[in-house]
Amino acid sequence: MPANDPATDSLNYGGAPGVTQVEFEETLFEDVEDGDIFWFSNSANSNENHAFRRLDGTSAMDTRNRTVTESIDSRLEVYQKI
Repeated sequence: MPANDPATDSLNYGGAPGVTQVEFEETLFEDVEDGDIFWFSNSANSNENHAFRRLDGTSAMDTRNRTVTESIDSRLEVYQKI
């Protein structure tokens, strides 16, 4: 029986993200509820990928600089944090 060495053990949880990693779920803009937060990409870089709040079926507000984006396609793929 091999010796158990905790210093060299590495666990594999089926590719699950680490504690410090951000996990996104892909969804359609039409499936995001009004008032919910979403992102246009699944990048964890908050300087490039700002969070948006859905205002209605076609518009959303950038939560960082408070600008409103109009005429968003309802079938656009967006991301929400899990």
